[in-house]
Amino acid sequence: MEQREEQSRQVSGLKRYGRRAIPVTGGLVLLLIAILALGPLRNAPAAGTTTTTWPTYLANNAHTSFNGAETAINPTTAPGLKLLWVHALKSYTNRITTQPIIANGMVYWGSWDGREHASRLSDGADVWTANLGQTPDCRGGNLGVLSTATIATVSIGGTSQPVDFVGGGNNNLYALNASSGAVLWQTQLGAPPASFLYSSPTVYNGSVYIGVSGNDDCSRTQGQLVQVDASTGAVQHTFDVVPTGCVGGSVWTSPTINESTGILYFSTAEKSTCSQAETMATSLIAVHAADLSLIGSWQVPKKQQIADGDFGASPTLFQATIGGIVHQMVGLSNKSGIYYAFDQSNVSAGPLWQVRLATAPGPSTASSAWDGQYLYVAAGPITANDTTCPGNLWKLNPANGTALWHACLSFDARGGIVVVPGLIEVPTGTTFVIIDASNGNQLFSYQDNGKRSNFEGPGSIVNGVLYQGNTDGKLYAFAPA
Repeated sequence: MEQREEQSRQVSGLKRYGRRAIPVTGGLVLLLIAILALGPLRNAPAAGTTTTTWPTYLANNAHTSFNGAETAINPTTAPGLKLLWVHALKSYTNRITTQPIIANGMVYWGSWDGREHASRLSDGADVWTANLGQTPDCRGGNLGVLSTATIATVSIGGTSQPVDFVGGGNNNLYALNASSGAVLWQTQLGAPPASFLYSSPTVYNGSVYIGVSGNDDCSRTQGQLVQVDASTGAVQHTFDVVPTGCVGGSVWTSPTINESTGILYFSTAEKSTCSQAETMATSLIAVHAADLSLIGSWQVPKKQQIADGDFGASPTLFQATIGGIVHQMVGLSNKSGIYYAFDQSNVSAGPLWQVRLATAPGPSTASSAWDGQYLYVAAGPITANDTTCPGNLWKLNPANGTALWHACLSFDARGGIVVVPGLIEVPTGTTFVIIDASNGNQLFSYQDNGKRSNFEGPGSIVNGVLYQGNTDGKLYAFAPA
């Protein structure tokens, strides 16, 4: 998701600034200027080495949003990208905010009219579409497919086949035949219309994991993480964020899994209405992927909480050497503008470091990216009501959060970023831009002047093609000239 927040302002352009960060230390906001020289980390966790596929939200179950095998789109070719094709829906109100998924020889994407699409890579023409319904939101509109699909090969009915797992607009989790769009099974989750499946499913070890959220900001329900059998659709386990009878703690992000340890990490949103004390809304939670049993959790401290202080970012797994000790880390942004970084083995102990990247309240809902050496994070403005630089892209030292550079964005990028060797792609309002990862310079930009144009969801870069959806109902594909 990270596509739940509707963007209304329309601006374009980008500026680059020097090596600055605003760390959080002892409750004080300080401006830290650091020049760091970091070498490659040894034995770093897999950061995503896909070649011809981008099979799930943010590339892999570690949610690194990095395709390390991409070579065709690079710092040399990026300035010359050309439009390959555009798939335009009939109505501009049929927004596209999901991340394009590249697998099974097709590109998969959802639209707000309730349809899941599978399109040809060559020209964007639909091979099939499936109507997965809509749910009325509490603002008088309708929500369709806002969940990004995962394509995985699973045995269903005794036949091993590529399956499209996706949250439908009608609150059902679907398993679709990825080649034809036929429904293999569907399971209703939550309690529509009070709830909705903004979350993108994660598939691991024969199960599908997805969050249940309240319907937009003005309708609340009991936040949940659900584990479903990938072959049958049967619910295996449910983790309730808040106690039964309470509402709050929505899960509108995607669960992240360390496949080596079998530990799943997920973030939660709005505060609970429980009369009793509760500790897992606006939190990072770690559970066993096998049965969703709790390992530990950490809630944003009261002094750092804001009125709309959701975790809108999915956790990112990365590695850092701190004090000579290698730590397997998990990090994510809060809407307050603070990025938190934890040791994966002890989330309950609190962050090993934290850094303020935006002034609260800020729309810092984008998930971070990890290329095996550095963290990249998109956040809001670093000074209050900054109209010159309403968004920023940061390159961070994974050991302590200090910045190597930050690039000033002309929009508060909320949809997530994509990284390939040497490049970062950032959707930012009516424009998406490509940034040089070595210095923060802009190499390419494209502006959509549609009636209701916003690049809200993250793009994908696979096999020499960049795919990006827009809220005016267009799916774009770009390639080197």
